[in-house]
Amino acid sequence: MARSQSTRKDPEWTRSEILRVAEHLFMEKGYRAVTTREIAAKCNITQPALYYHYSDKQSLYIAMLEKFVTNIQKELDGIGDGTIQQRLEAMLEVLSAEHPTSIMMMVHDILVEFKEENRMRVYALWKGTYLDPFIKVFEEMQREGMLRDSIQPEDAARFCLLTMGQTMSQWKEKPKSLSGQYTLLVDLILHGTKKA
Repeated sequence: MARSQSTRKDPEWTRSEILRVAEHLFMEKGYRAVTTREIAAKCNITQPALYYHYSDKQSLYIAMLEKFVTNIQKELDGIGDGTIQQRLEAMLEVLSAEHPTSIMMMVHDILVEFKEENRMRVYALWKGTYLDPFIKVFEEMQREGMLRDSIQPEDAARFCLLTMGQTMSQWKEKPKSLSGQYTLLVDLILHGTKKA
């Protein structure tokens, strides 16, 4: 069903549509491969109209990311009780399911393309959404005496995300079901490769 012309002229609808299209394109192709001209064309607006709502590509990306990570945070918060291994697997499955593009590609694009102040804003979003939930799990392991003394929870969390990003980048095609995709990875993260 086509939207009415009056709805199309509504600034809130336009902002929402720009964010929807930007999320789809950025998450499919990565930051560098998407242009504001492409986003504007998909929204059936002019590039100056897009710039009326978002001053540049970076501010649009940050606004899109703020909206995007809210959904991921809800999914991660919804993971219930279970063993540490089960929770880590579920967390990795959420990130894989919700994040169509490689997290590592996203981080690389931001480091290369963004102005320093915008990098700091995006880093804060990334840390709060992606890193902190994993740190909490490894802090729990530390409190229970399960984490090796030489390993800090943040280092373990970063290793977990880095390894997950590498695993995703090797997929030719995302599996239809992510259930069980991270069992081996989490086992390796928690227990290593050495026989007990």
